Amino acid sequence: MQRMTVRFIFLGAGLLVAAGLAQTTSQVFGHWQGKIQIPGRELGISVDLARSPKGTWIGSMSVVGSTAVDVPLSGVVIDDAAVRFTADLPVHASFDGRVSGDTNTISGTASSVEGQAPFQLTRNGEAHVKMPPPSTALSKEFEGAWEGTLDAGAKILRIGLKLSETADGTATATLISVDQGNQEIPVTTVTINGTDLQLEARAVSGNYRGILGARGDIAGEWSQGPSRLPLTFKRASSEKKP
Repeated sequence: MQRMTVRFIFLGAGLLVAAGLAQTTSQVFGHWQGKIQIPGRELGISVDLARSPKGTWIGSMSVVGSTAVDVPLSGVVIDDAAVRFTADLPVHASFDGRVSGDTNTISGTASSVEGQAPFQLTRNGEAHVKMPPPSTALSKEFEGAWEGTLDAGAKILRIGLKLSETADGTATATLISVDQGNQEIPVTTVTINGTDLQLEARAVSGNYRGILGARGDIAGEWSQGPSRLPLTFKRASSEKKP
């Protein structure tokens, strides 16, 4: 079980109440460190919370000792002392907590398809939210389902890639590790520039860069940590024209 999210909404009624809520809200800004108390072990996490230039709440999260680093939070909401947010680590996880009276801790419950577990965070310094760059528009040449093979030495892994368009026209993508239970890995940022495709998947600290060739294949390289492995995507058999 490893994933999380935060949400904050400020509603004030009366000067004294408003002042108290404003103080609580201001104290949610910052860098938070803590643990999820999973049965049999503890999972270290860190969370950064701040406001964007537009005034909305933003955040990023890392899981200590894992490949999930600076994963962007979504659905961040702060409602009085309640704090809620979600994150794809890569399993989708939601966090529902409350700020303590002294505003030094956030404690609550983390939930995912694997179950629930208590978590607690302690404020520890200034926020350093590392938001990813926005995805670019999706071109028709890249849209759809792709499949490839990753030679990891002792293991050959089949990898799927789905590229689709969001409501605003930007690209969104998911990687699928077929031989690992069809595990879905959300792609944080999709960048398309002509025939060049770049994918960043912060949930696994992975990056892919490939070039769409004349034959319709995307030839490139998958990097994860110190590993650099060739990875070529071909149109999924279900999408190939007879």
